[in-house]
Amino acid sequence: MSTDVRAALAKRRLGTPYELLLFAFVVSGLGNWIYRLALPLMVFELTGSALNTAVVYALEYAPLLFLSLPGGVIADRLERRRILVVGDLAATVLAGILALVVTSGSSSVLPVYLAAFLLACVEPLYYPAFQGMVPDLVRDEELERANAWMQMGDNVMSLAGPAVAGVLVAAVGYEGAIWADAGTFAVSALAVVAVRTRSLPPAAQLTEPVRRDLRAEVRDALVHIVRDNRPLLSGAVLFALANLGTWLVQANLVYYLSDYRAMSPALIGVVFAAQGAGAVLGAAVCPWLGRRFAPGRVVVAGTVLAGAGIVLLIPLRGVVGISLLWALVYGIGTVNMVSWFVLRQRTVPAQMLGRVVATTRMIAFMSIPVASVLGGVLEQRWHNMYLIIAIAGGLRLLVGLGAVLSPLNSSAGRRDPAGS
Repeated sequence: MSTDVRAALAKRRLGTPYELLLFAFVVSGLGNWIYRLALPLMVFELTGSALNTAVVYALEYAPLLFLSLPGGVIADRLERRRILVVGDLAATVLAGILALVVTSGSSSVLPVYLAAFLLACVEPLYYPAFQGMVPDLVRDEELERANAWMQMGDNVMSLAGPAVAGVLVAAVGYEGAIWADAGTFAVSALAVVAVRTRSLPPAAQLTEPVRRDLRAEVRDALVHIVRDNRPLLSGAVLFALANLGTWLVQANLVYYLSDYRAMSPALIGVVFAAQGAGAVLGAAVCPWLGRRFAPGRVVVAGTVLAGAGIVLLIPLRGVVGISLLWALVYGIGTVNMVSWFVLRQRTVPAQMLGRVVATTRMIAFMSIPVASVLGGVLEQRWHNMYLIIAIAGGLRLLVGLGAVLSPLNSSAGRRDPAGS
């Protein structure tokens, strides 16, 4: 390999600490996608109920409502790398316990619900530290690429994870998938330990950091969002309403594909893998979009397009058509997420990034448990998933059109050409 080629490759790299963090994120993401398919399938097999299956999704997002704000404060007070290690180890233990319960042959759904809930309790404490750590490891002009690689890695695993889960469930049962999940969290913890760069929020770098009560720190973040950074408030509300529509369908997707389309677990895995493939392609175009458009405007346009895509799910029947459409919807979703991450990282002071990430994420995700249960209830009452899909897509479409008039549709967070 020539010196010029080595220099070009070195220039394209984002550094070993970031690459280790990316590896940890990807490995744990594989495990996440495995259990996200395995647990709803298990509950559906045990109960045959759309509502019981949707409850799994509700339990996975409910902790965001009451743990996000403490998680943001912790991320702004403590070393973020240490938070990630502790979170991965806690998830390893919880997934291992669930694997033991499943291996014992229990036919009760209660252990599945409890495990889904407890694993979800780790995530809102983990995520603000993770998002806060990325700007510590890369330059500002590399944020689009760093976030895009993170999303691409996550989505590569979302491509492999459901397919692996489908094969594992068919070959060795649900316990095999969950044991694999526990192992991925352990590997992720080891990779984060290997990140030698310490990630300390500015407040924690002071010789005598000022300790304030939780309410005061949360209030500072809320004031920043509501008064000082209106695009973030608009974006969080947009995501909350868009998620309400999306999860009316997503929480019932396993049920819809199983009951309405008579797909086997292997074919359902293909659909979920296709959404991962689409998300990979979405991540690949993020740096290009970031150079040309403000992140908020990308989010607004993507919300409109994704709403139209959800409605188009209604006439599709075969696995190929459904997979291609869902790949498109998830590709747009990935573009929206990366753009949202960049907007927060560029417009929020570093000393409160963890709290703002946690607060806006809590607002954005607070509708998901409601939508998950509501979708199951509506299906049991109406027995008409087509109507539910039409409502979901129409809601997301209207939210995107309404956001055209909001502060989110501005130049906030756009990359400074002078710094590129």
